Amino acid sequence: MTSVVNSKNESVQLVTVEKWLESIDSLSNKGVGIIVKPTDDVGLLKDSLDKIVIIALDFNNFDDGRGYSHAYLLSKRWKYSGEIIGVNAHIDQLQFMLRAGVTSYKLLDDYENFDEIDYSNGFSICYQAAANNSGMKEKF
Repeated sequence: MTSVVNSKNESVQLVTVEKWLESIDSLSNKGVGIIVKPTDDVGLLKDSLDKIVIIALDFNNFDDGRGYSHAYLLSKRWKYSGEIIGVNAHIDQLQFMLRAGVTSYKLLDDYENFDEIDYSNGFSICYQAAANNSGMKEKF
């Protein structure tokens, strides 16, 4: 993936975390975003979050939950105010992505005929705290 469409329907070029760290000064004024793999250390981005227009978290591996932790750290702990988009996502991950702090998403092409609303608003009670409970009541 070399680009992503943001919530304003604009195409944004993406670079890897490594490329961003190597070239922050030259890339920060170009309006590029960053693709974050589950194995990446998002803590390395903390000092330059104000220069990043969009962060794309790769959720391709259904069994790997690190993307949720990345979203939570970025949105809650470090107060990243830009767009956090979950990419390559499975529809069953949608509600958890949104609760963790993902602000938009791009599902895998396999799900183009599914109604995401059923998957993002299907529950009214949750049993764990989250960055965004989407109107659900917490029950601990």
